[in-house]
Amino acid sequence: MKLCMITSEYPPKWGGVGVVSYYLSTWMARMGHEVHVVTREQKIGYSSSHKNISIHPVPWLKAPMMFTLSFGRNAFKWMMSSNIDFDLIHVHSNMALLPAGYYQMTERPIVSTMYGTWKGERSTISFKDLSPSIASINDLAIMTISPFFDKYEDYAIERSNGVIAISDAEGRALNRRGTKNMYGRRIVLPPGIDIEEFHPNKFDPELKRRYGIPEKNQLVSSVGRFAARKGIRELIESFRYMHKERKDITFMLVGWGPLEKEIRRKAKKYGMENALKIVRSPPHEEMQKIVATSDIAMFHSYWEGFGLTFGEALSSCTPIVSTRVGGAPELCPEGTGILVEVGDVKGQASAGLDLLSRDDLDEWGRRGREHIEGYCAWSKIARRTEAFYRWVVDDPENRGEWKKGFDKRSW
Repeated sequence: MKLCMITSEYPPKWGGVGVVSYYLSTWMARMGHEVHVVTREQKIGYSSSHKNISIHPVPWLKAPMMFTLSFGRNAFKWMMSSNIDFDLIHVHSNMALLPAGYYQMTERPIVSTMYGTWKGERSTISFKDLSPSIASINDLAIMTISPFFDKYEDYAIERSNGVIAISDAEGRALNRRGTKNMYGRRIVLPPGIDIEEFHPNKFDPELKRRYGIPEKNQLVSSVGRFAARKGIRELIESFRYMHKERKDITFMLVGWGPLEKEIRRKAKKYGMENALKIVRSPPHEEMQKIVATSDIAMFHSYWEGFGLTFGEALSSCTPIVSTRVGGAPELCPEGTGILVEVGDVKGQASAGLDLLSRDDLDEWGRRGREHIEGYCAWSKIARRTEAFYRWVVDDPENRGEWKKGFDKRSW
């Protein structure tokens, strides 16, 4: 098939959408498909991983929220004028949005993956959560102007020839939204995890020395944006309680975001300057080493569409302590990590201390790895995505019976 991937992010600009679109494109190319990635122009260039992948940058309006629509329009215009006879267009939404009429402008079927919704994101934060900095402008835009974009998400859900929700939780949220798909074709299909890149063999015996961590210390890491929705404030409080109990734990935050100064200020206030390491957006390979070398990983997101970083830790044989959001219940069955409710700071700290003290912690890690291999390794997800593509291409109006194998994961 000739596939057109419309994605707002593509490496080396990483992010949830960028990660999934990169690996999905790579796997489709390996499977013999011709993949054209249409993405936003960026000065840092692009990472192409296969000869069957062509990357086509398009301009976009560099403004919070507005980029979703301007990029979607420009990407679609490129596709329409490319003279390439695509078999299918895959729009990675909601960071790429199309006007209602665009779904009827082409005879090519469109599949939309809903990574989440702006409504879902803004429902978990309030103005008091925002820091007074220019770095918070995106969160402020989500709070104030994202309702204008709800209708474009509805168009994607309603008018696409096929719709993918990335977790059971997101499928339920879209169902509560009440927007029906005109073709009756909606499935839950999780993103894949690269089980080779996120692998226990990425353990780095030199990592502690490199970051000035005492060899005897256990390491707790968390990968994610330093923003309110990621629960970074609550995570610091959990670390605080853990630090009171044990001084032989080092905490490592990997990422960047508007709350970094607040994190550093609190670390100093709590006497944790030496116990907390902040690693700002390291190379992808270094991040993999950090995750695999950690004893456990902890997250306190208010909301997630899926939770890729949860799965990446588990794939690395690193048990997790996470809030029960997004795909966490599917990614983290009993015995692979511990889930707590949003806001339960002391409960998360207690769970973290419990895991770190277990004699069978390695067994928890092994079970987590085995679960990810069976549930969402890219080798499985790519084949299921390809089957969904073929279903849409062969029957774009969905006039046949429900495809066997997808019925149990519909929403």
